[in-house]
Amino acid sequence: MTKIGLIGCGAIGTEIATQVSEGRVGGAQLVALFDMDAAVANTLAQQLGGSVPTFTDMDEFLSAPSLEMVVECASPSAVKAHAENVLAAGKDLLVISSGALTDTKLFQRLAALAEKRGLRFIIPTGALGGIDAIRATRGLLEEVLLTTTKPPRGLMGAPGFKQWETQDIQEAKVIFDGSALEAIKLFPANVNVGATLSLAGLGPDKTRVKVVADPDSPGNVHQIYARGSFGVMRFTLENRPHDRNPKTSYLAILSVLETLREACTSGPRIGT
Repeated sequence: MTKIGLIGCGAIGTEIATQVSEGRVGGAQLVALFDMDAAVANTLAQQLGGSVPTFTDMDEFLSAPSLEMVVECASPSAVKAHAENVLAAGKDLLVISSGALTDTKLFQRLAALAEKRGLRFIIPTGALGGIDAIRATRGLLEEVLLTTTKPPRGLMGAPGFKQWETQDIQEAKVIFDGSALEAIKLFPANVNVGATLSLAGLGPDKTRVKVVADPDSPGNVHQIYARGSFGVMRFTLENRPHDRNPKTSYLAILSVLETLREACTSGPRIGT
């Protein structure tokens, strides 16, 4: 069994913790929970039966007995605050909030530290598909465009949506068109997919992102267009939002769970 700990006990952390505790992620065992809000961590621990210790101090969390892998499911700011400490403590790291990694200096430091310590530094595919194809053609890519379409309520609270929050959006409206790097700053809870796509391909400066608010959107829709000397690729995913967090696609959580299964078990690997 791989002993894992979670950073972040919100909607995503709760889903992951529940699945692991119920034995649905073979090979993974939950041994520690961290959250800056003790009440949030304790509430989740109680839901799990009270057997998983909770922490609000990162050093104490990383010293939890037998902890081997840390799963970040909190926010980009949590990655910036804690990721290097996790690797420095000799723990494998799985990062969900990939938007933080558009800071290329941070990404390079984490990658170098993981390599130096012989640790795994894992970024799940998340709410996208086709990342394996993007990685395979990385050296041949000429253009990558991600168009993310969400219902307006799924964009509420984002800095880039502030000017639209009081408006009655009746039809599809492009509210952002720019680089993945800029998109992450303006929509930090909405376009982690853009960060992951950019890290796999052309990088955050050269990957283009459009954000569309559409009241008739069937869910969180992601369309990838990639072009290069290899040909053209188009992927479309219509993802249902998670019940407890409309800013997050349920597929993103399923991707994390599958990544954990692969990281914690042996056997054949199909794709990434």
